[in-house]
Amino acid sequence: RRWSQLLAEEAVSERRGAELDAWTRVLATPGPLLGRRPLDPARDTVAVLRRGEWRVPVEVAETLMTRTAAAFHCGVHEVLLAALAGAVGVWRPEQAGTGLLVDVEGHGREATVEGVDLSRTVGWFTSVHPVRLATGGADLGEVLAGGAAAGVLLKTVKEQVQAVPGSDGLGYGLLRHLNPATGPILARLPVPQVGFNYLGRFTEGDSSGAWEPAAEAGPGGAADPEAPVLHLLDAGAVVRDTSEGPELTISLAWPGT
Repeated sequence: RRWSQLLAEEAVSERRGAELDAWTRVLATPGPLLGRRPLDPARDTVAVLRRGEWRVPVEVAETLMTRTAAAFHCGVHEVLLAALAGAVGVWRPEQAGTGLLVDVEGHGREATVEGVDLSRTVGWFTSVHPVRLATGGADLGEVLAGGAAAGVLLKTVKEQVQAVPGSDGLGYGLLRHLNPATGPILARLPVPQVGFNYLGRFTEGDSSGAWEPAAEAGPGGAADPEAPVLHLLDAGAVVRDTSEGPELTISLAWPGT
């Protein structure tokens, strides 16, 4: 309850209000339609989602999570976002001119208020903010072939992700939903067609026995089948530490109507 109150206060603060222009620039230019038609909330619901899932070989996952992240001074989520931007760039090259607009979901526990300890909280604090990912001068054909352009792409995407207004991305949701002056302004702007959620890293067979995934839902939880789909394409990733090494699972979901 106290955290919710603090967020409401933060949403109307001068510091967060100063982010409005930056968020407006991120969203100002709509990209080309990625699907056959815009989303229809009456037709495109969770119940009609199609899903695909792929497991990355352990040796490749190990390279991505350790050597690659260390070499480029970034996190795993930035490596994955670079892969997403490159993949969509190959699939829909017409969006290269505007950059790919992505809703990035986070855990929402950014301790932006001094003296607040969120380490013992439970629940869904989720935050979402948009980021525009341009592939820059990276040759995507060379990226697919594993050439040096892959490094150019990762560096370009990393810099764009780290340049998020306010540094934590929390300000977008505050200004969009909790500030009556800025909310209508952001509501009129284009919305991302792609969503991304890196769920994090989990240990297989946790010896403590205190927590385990629910059988009826994956790490991302469950959703109402009648809820409208928010994106034409949702990309997710999760890492599980196994006895053989880290197992990276990539998932995609899209409306099937």
